[in-house]
Amino acid sequence: MRHLANLSLCVAGLAWLGGCQEKEETTPKSQLLNTHWMLVQVEETPVAVSSYSAAFQSYIQFTKQNTTIGLAPCNTFSGNFSQGSTAGQLTISQQASTRASCGAINLENKYLDALPRTVRYEITGKELRLYDATNSLRPLLVFEDSAE
Repeated sequence: MRHLANLSLCVAGLAWLGGCQEKEETTPKSQLLNTHWMLVQVEETPVAVSSYSAAFQSYIQFTKQNTTIGLAPCNTFSGNFSQGSTAGQLTISQQASTRASCGAINLENKYLDALPRTVRYEITGKELRLYDATNSLRPLLVFEDSAE
């Protein structure tokens, strides 16, 4: 009987420990995925709103399937990405986009051209910064987590 009671305690303890492992990761790698990152800066240019409206601001989202989806100032886009084995490594493919024109097309071109130049990222608080290989201090693109 005593052996059965000890076994029950062990099973209950293992079940409790297993429940602790179900917590969602909060590493920068997991924060990158499935977050709606709103574009706030392209190189040195701040981005106030999209050409659509304040409700449809430019953004990028990285999915668990290693795809990107997003909205540039004029067009929607999508592509692929991969994360390296070292923390912060990030490679983004050339993005396919729709081809509408608007008053912010130059800013859009800079945004979409910067994505495939990305080699690394940093997440600090609610801010995502993408960097290329030439400058480790000044980001190519800056985004903010749109979650409130």
